[in-house]
Amino acid sequence: MVLYNQTCLDITPTHTPDPWITHSAHTEKFYLTFTANTRVPLWSAKSLMNFSSQPTRGPIFHARPSGSQSERLWAPELHAVRGRWYVYFAAADKAVGNRSHRMYVLGGPAETEEPHGGEWEFLGPVRGMDQGQWAIDGTVFEIGGTLYLCYSGWPRKEEGGWEDRKEGVQQLFLLELEDAVTAARGREPAMISSPEQAWERLGMRGPAINEGPQWLESPSGHWRGLVYSCSASWTKEYKMATLQFLGGDPLEVSSWRKGERPLLQNREDGLGPYGPGHGCFLHAGGETVALFHATDRETDGNQNRRCRMQRLRWTSTGPDMGGFVGAGTKDVELFLASGKFDQQTSGEGRAGQLRGLVQALKGIDGFESDGV
Repeated sequence: MVLYNQTCLDITPTHTPDPWITHSAHTEKFYLTFTANTRVPLWSAKSLMNFSSQPTRGPIFHARPSGSQSERLWAPELHAVRGRWYVYFAAADKAVGNRSHRMYVLGGPAETEEPHGGEWEFLGPVRGMDQGQWAIDGTVFEIGGTLYLCYSGWPRKEEGGWEDRKEGVQQLFLLELEDAVTAARGREPAMISSPEQAWERLGMRGPAINEGPQWLESPSGHWRGLVYSCSASWTKEYKMATLQFLGGDPLEVSSWRKGERPLLQNREDGLGPYGPGHGCFLHAGGETVALFHATDRETDGNQNRRCRMQRLRWTSTGPDMGGFVGAGTKDVELFLASGKFDQQTSGEGRAGQLRGLVQALKGIDGFESDGV
């Protein structure tokens, strides 16, 4: 019988909500950014565990004194897109509040350069993106060589236009891009997921939320799609679920299939960590790991959301994390316990996969990220 090591490893000791981590083969470093509200932070480290002890820190953008990027800078993501570093983030106008949230882009140095060392410029909103729609949590990825921006937005009104005050429903939208900062002409944003399942809603009448989309593809290519977060991020009921891409036109809702149950949620025994959500993914030596935020106490709300890491295993039907967040630990050796891998390989193959995770956690010499 193959067992699954469900241990949930602490990555950061402090509040780092909506964590986004990527690895650069050029600089041989990992980079972390997260929601900090007044700034876009950027941390770098030689290994994932160094984010807990000795990261290099430095914000690359501060909220403006006033105007459309003056508060609530949410969920930044650092992406290398066609040769250049970009950061996508949401921001609001402090004079208006949450309903003014829109997506913005920062342009940085060349992908081959150190993001901390180069100049960053504010590029504004995605050119051609409808600025009438509330939008947060943007992420970019390619399907068949075409670039897309997926984000969480308020729905269209029945009589036309966009909802501009009702905060009760968030859907996932997909926008085709011509390049990293330009929407494709003649292609409207398409709604590809709406929170219709009971587990996507907070209680019977609470907000129904789909947000935090992240592209995920199996190393074999047999499954690809999105992992998104649902329910309410400020509660212990936050969780992650899947949206499989079936092929065809990505802008057609019929090209996507929602999972029948959450990928990751609170444990059934009532123990923490709590509210696992807004994750991203890394491939290391044949292993796939999810990085997400969760709290230590069920009453923490939107505070103390620290970055954690848990294995993701691939089955014939797609990604699986056992359904529930594992017991939290700071013990790297416990996380790496080789006797409980969910792997069909053995001997040299399994040792190679273990080396990939050791290199990612303890040091990057020889680390090879498959990228996501």
